[in-house]
Amino acid sequence: MNLLPQNSRCQISNADFPIDIHRSEYTKKGTVIPAHWHENFELLYFEAGQAVVNCNSKPLAVKAGDLIIINSNDLHSCDNYATKLIYYVIEFNLSFLHSKEIDLCQTKYMIPLLQNRILFQNQVAPQSSLLAEIEKLILESTTKEIGYELSIKSCVYQILALLLRYHTKQTISPSAKKRQQQNLDRFKPILNYLDTHYTEEFTLAELAGKANMSTGYFCRIFKNLTGKTPFEYITYLRLHEAARLLTEGHLNITEIALRVGFSDSNYFSRQFKKYKNCTPSQLMQ
Repeated sequence: MNLLPQNSRCQISNADFPIDIHRSEYTKKGTVIPAHWHENFELLYFEAGQAVVNCNSKPLAVKAGDLIIINSNDLHSCDNYATKLIYYVIEFNLSFLHSKEIDLCQTKYMIPLLQNRILFQNQVAPQSSLLAEIEKLILESTTKEIGYELSIKSCVYQILALLLRYHTKQTISPSAKKRQQQNLDRFKPILNYLDTHYTEEFTLAELAGKANMSTGYFCRIFKNLTGKTPFEYITYLRLHEAARLLTEGHLNITEIALRVGFSDSNYFSRQFKKYKNCTPSQLMQ
């Protein structure tokens, strides 16, 4: 595609028309998108290279031509495994498609999408029609010719129509969505805390106590949200940071293992291989 220069951003900053486009290129292996989540809808289109996108703690191997859909509040990150990785990020708030006029499009599609009750498959092999709309959207955002806002909005509608038609994962009832959002709001402080304290040692009772839950209920909800048990998630965070340190090359494997919370470098290496599909030494090359 190559419509934007390396590591460039094309942003339409008007609050009534929020869309943000990045083209990023990396030649070093390691983490390129740290783990995070947001309310915006996001598309990741990979132009070159190989990577692993972790979406809700599920690893998705991607290559050139693959498309990743990030639903609202999906926990996601990306690790580069190629000598050259190129990808586009297209991020926008679905609210800018919402109309004040209530019609069939609003009630059948836009309101459920805004409420995150319609979820799309995270990994998509885009057909030519979907790829054409993505390319057109990027081009319109870059050239900004008169009427580009109308064209961009048209592209977004068409992309959503194609995703609804071929790549819908599930539709959630309003009551189930409400429970999901309540659980997410309740666990966000826990996840934020673990993001900065993952090197420390915790008991399950201590973590459950921070959410005022029993250990059994805490574990069940935690796994529903992240796809991992609490200790699997802590291991994931440790290895995520370890991958970043390995690519920097300033510390050896034992030092990195200790830095991220592992007391045994051999156990660290086994866990790294299990989660990252390569050894620590391979990532340092």
